[in-house]
Amino acid sequence: MPFWAQILAIKYIVLYRINKIFVILDISELFRSLKCLMNILKGNIGPGILALPIAFKYAGLWVGAVGLLIIGYISTHCMHILMNCHDVLKIRLENDPSLNPKKTVGYAGIVKVCLASGPERLRKYTEAGTQVINTFLNVTQIGFCCVYIVFVAQNFQQVIDSSNEINPREEKIIMAVETVLFIIYCVSIQSLSALAYFSLLANILNFTGLFMVLYAITSDAPDPSTRDAFKEFSSLPMYFGTVIFAFEGIGLVMPLKNKVKDERNFSRLFGLLTLGMTIVISLYIAVGFYGYLKYGDEVLGSITLNLPAKPLFSRLVKMAFIISIFVSYGLQFYVPVNIMWPKIKRNLPSQIQRFHHVANVIFRIVLILLTFLVAVLIPHLDLLIALIGALASSSLALIFPPIIEFLTFSVEEKGVSVFTIVKNSLIILLGVVGCITGTYSSIRGIIEALEND
Repeated sequence: MPFWAQILAIKYIVLYRINKIFVILDISELFRSLKCLMNILKGNIGPGILALPIAFKYAGLWVGAVGLLIIGYISTHCMHILMNCHDVLKIRLENDPSLNPKKTVGYAGIVKVCLASGPERLRKYTEAGTQVINTFLNVTQIGFCCVYIVFVAQNFQQVIDSSNEINPREEKIIMAVETVLFIIYCVSIQSLSALAYFSLLANILNFTGLFMVLYAITSDAPDPSTRDAFKEFSSLPMYFGTVIFAFEGIGLVMPLKNKVKDERNFSRLFGLLTLGMTIVISLYIAVGFYGYLKYGDEVLGSITLNLPAKPLFSRLVKMAFIISIFVSYGLQFYVPVNIMWPKIKRNLPSQIQRFHHVANVIFRIVLILLTFLVAVLIPHLDLLIALIGALASSSLALIFPPIIEFLTFSVEEKGVSVFTIVKNSLIILLGVVGCITGTYSSIRGIIEALEND
């Protein structure tokens, strides 16, 4: 065996010895944990983080920072709620012949088992509840794809034009070319394992671009006193929608937890998830704070659009994110296809069943064209992000997890504590108010923007 292979094959390293006791480091588990941590960061870092400076524009510099910290804490807590419910459901069902505990893997799976083993009067709504979650997951993921098309088009236009101006006609042409490329990409590569290689490329470019952005916005930043600490209450719904859009990784929590050898290492209070989300929230606050501090009310839907068009540095930043987002489109697109296609395939007429591969390609093309149509109709990145965040992301991140906890623990012997009832009710209230006001404000903003175009 060559030397490098022997190094890679090492599983344990003795760190040090105390008398006759050896302290051993499990290399394989360390790398597994690092990979999991990187996946947490990857799942929460995308176009959403680049839109946070405009969220601070809606809220103000200091209110934006404090609000982001609070929403980040609540979102992380809701992730822990999902994991706790998963653990309880797994124990409850491990001896049940009708339900396999593995079905709790994934967001929709948790809801399905939660309702199926929950209060008797709600069990008949098991399939309906699962479909509701799948619908919100589909809307969120397709919404991400729409945002990606607008993001790539606007940034690429600045790269080729050497200008910070957005030309609507050129933007639509770029979107059309993008769509053709997305069709080729998503039809040619249908395997998740094949997409994993593209995911690695996207990760490298994402983090490279992000640190370049942080360097750009922290250089020569003005004094914080030059920016408004608080804007106005009427713009807070737009702030909420934009911020909650950034917390897009809640659907990854259960798959990541199940890949870690020691699940307690992932889900405990100061475990991998908490560490990863602490880093994510810190990056969110840094980008939002310094982005708004640097550009003030001139900040655009993505901080990359504010970077000067001509310098090579700015072009490299934009190209890094363009390639990263283009590659990530296939990963986001995989989720709704994986949810919707099996059901569509089962309901195909018998004459078409023989040609299900062709039908699958047609379905993918139609779905991609749908994202293109939405992007063309709403070519305003900031408003589109706020709409998707308020309408769909708020439900998945804030509203559904507390409801799942109520249903899961209501049939347990200890029941649901008064503290949990009050705490979860407040989280649900925040999510519902943010969802309604954020959706209304973003739709009104979209209508006004389209009238002025």
